Formats: sequence, structure tokens, C-alpha cells
Amino acid sequence: MRIGFDGSCLANRRGFGRFARQTLAALAANPGNHHYVVFVDRPSTPNVSIPEGCETIVVDVGEAPTKAASSTGRRRFGDMLAMGRAVSRAALDLIYFPATYSFFPVWGVKRVVVTMHDTLALAHPDLVFPTWQGRQAWRLKEYAAALWSDRIVTVSETSRRDLLAWFRLPGHKVALMTEGPDPVFGPRPPGPESDAALRRYGVTPDSHYLLYVGGLSPHKNLPRLIEAFAQAAPGDAKLVLVGDTGDVFHTHVPVLRETIARCSLGDRVHFTGFVPDEDLVYLYNRAYALVQPSLMEGFGLPPVEAMACGTPVVASVAGSLPEVIGDAGLYFDPRATPSMAGAIQRLFAEPNERDRLAQLALARAAMFTWTEAARLLVQCFDGLEPSRRRAPNQSAQTRSTTLHMSQIGNRSRV
Repeated sequence: MRIGFDGSCLANRRGFGRFARQTLAALAANPGNHHYVVFVDRPSTPNVSIPEGCETIVVDVGEAPTKAASSTGRRRFGDMLAMGRAVSRAALDLIYFPATYSFFPVWGVKRVVVTMHDTLALAHPDLVFPTWQGRQAWRLKEYAAALWSDRIVTVSETSRRDLLAWFRLPGHKVALMTEGPDPVFGPRPPGPESDAALRRYGVTPDSHYLLYVGGLSPHKNLPRLIEAFAQAAPGDAKLVLVGDTGDVFHTHVPVLRETIARCSLGDRVHFTGFVPDEDLVYLYNRAYALVQPSLMEGFGLPPVEAMACGTPVVASVAGSLPEVIGDAGLYFDPRATPSMAGAIQRLFAEPNERDRLAQLALARAAMFTWTEAARLLVQCFDGLEPSRRRAPNQSAQTRSTTLHMSQIGNRSRV
């Protein structure tokens, strides 16, 4: 098949962009009988690298989608029309959108597949968009994507259940794939290179710290994390927060700074800003643990990256996190600060338990790979070929991917 790939969010530095880049690379590494055509907006081309073997179509638009599709803005209709027109002229059998974040209407294509990562912005719009206009624009885009698509793909069984319920979809319409850590993430011994990486982001090499990696957005629940850290962490421990302090998504850094001041934590909480992977791997390796306090996650890639480095995870029970982390972590109620504080306190009080979880983390992370993610996605594409379409009950593809994820969860779920 001739398969289009929406490259509009390849330049994004948050999870959508990472997912798109890793998925495209994995598809291109083993194309089989498929030919991939990547559609990239011209403003993003300086920040995008397309794998060899892929055809690239550059589309002239007024503003990069990664800038326009912000928490307070909307993409221009003319820009989306230009992307749709380019797709319509490319003689595609199928178009794939790695996220609804950059979805645009298409026509003249036989099949449409969209990845919906979760229902966060639908269930908790106030935590994602500061204005009602942004909430309504996202809601319309999500429903348009759900109606336009022949198949929705998501990244956890938890998200699959949420999507089926939210959009009232038949079971066969939502398939499963997975995610995985980039190969850069793995155990690294301490040493001069590691020390230098920490110093670049204001972290002293002798620091004893808990780590958070991700957006600094309201749904990430960081004020409660700061409060729990103040209550439970030893006096020599620090909390290192890795994430863009001013990206296009809804962030509330002033609220975090106010919480830090109210808890009298001073310099015990440190913001690094954005950290590239080649340095982030050292921050993961030197952390005592990663803390993931989110109110909802569709998958939770930072925990898998941390586990790949042999770092245990203290995580929220919300969303997909228990499904992904399994028995390699400790859990807490994300809406109860005492519960979060108790998990943090336990980890510091029981270093043997911390070391046990670190060993489990390495094995757990090995279950998630981008190669497997691409295999499941291609299985979805192949199932939509006209000669291979099934009756509208749950397809063999959906059953097999559901089994794949449930087997992972059953092996090590708490």
C-alpha cells in the first residue's frame, strides 16, 4: 500500500512529537510491501528529519502546526486545507495521523487511521486549555477525527476502554499498539560524562533527588507532588522537574513556584527546562526514583524510559500507569497528598525495596519496543485493505492486540 504519514507534529518536543518520530522511524526500518509518504509543513522542515526510504511532500502553510495548535491558539483553516489538498493529490491508499493534535480533514483517500492517545482533553478540558475557545476547538477536532477515521489506534487498554465509552464506538473500531523507550535510554555508570550532564542543568553530581519528566501542565498534578515531597522526603533530598517552562501547551509554572515558596522548599526544588535525550539519560540514571503524579496518562513514556535505565517509579494509579509500570513501581492516589507522601516516604525508608524495584524495572521496560509498536500498527493498516476487511464485529487484529496488552498487564500488574 501507499501510506501517507502526517508529519505535522514531528517537530513537537512533547510526547506527541516523540511518538510520531519513533513510530515513523520504526515503520521506515521495516517497510515490507508498503511505501510511506510523509507530509511536512514547510515551516517545520528545518527541525524535522525524515528516515531514508520515505517519500517527502513539503506543504506551504502560513504557520507551523506545532506553534499554531497551542493551548491558546488554533490552526488556520487555509493551512489545514493546504495539507488536505496535498494528501488528496498523492494517490494514497491510506493516511495515518499519529495524533489528533495535528489532524486535518482529508478527502480522496481510501482509508484513514488516527491515533488517539487518551480522553484527557475531553474529560478534563479545564486542565488542558485555559480558554473555552481552545476547549471547543479541540472537542470539535476530536469528534471530527473519530468520525473521519476507519480505525482509531490507541496505546493502552485503559485508553481503549475510555475511547469506546466516550465516543460510543463499536469494539472493532479501536485497535491497540504500544510505545517504547528510545535506544538511548539504558543503564549508564556514574562518571565524568554523567557529572557534566547533570551540571549542565544545575544539578550537582552528589545530589540525592527524585525526578519528574514531562509537561508542567495542570493535569500533571505537580503542586501535590511538591507538597508531598515537602512532607515526606529527607532533608537532603531534592526534587528535579524536567520540562519546558514555556511551551505551546498549557503550563502553570507560576503556581508551581508559589507552591514551592509556600512549602518553604527554597532551592530543594529545581527546574531544568527542556533536556535533550543524550543528557536526559544521565538524569534518569542518577535519580533515586522517577515520580509520575499525573491525573491521567494514555501510556506514560517517561516511566518506561526511567525503567529502561534501571530507575524505579513512584506513580499515580490514574489512567494507564499501573497497566504500563506493573510491579516495577509503588503507587498512590493522585488526588490525595498523604497517599503520595506515604509512597515517597516508603521508598526512602526502605532502600532494599528501592533496589528490588530497580531490578524489576529493567525487565519491565524490555517488554515495550517501537519495533512491536510498528508491527501492531502495520497489522492495523493491513487489516483495512479491501480484500482483507472483516465484518463489523471485533476483528482478529483487535483481539490479538488486546491479548498482547492484557498479557503484559497480567504478568506483572499490581
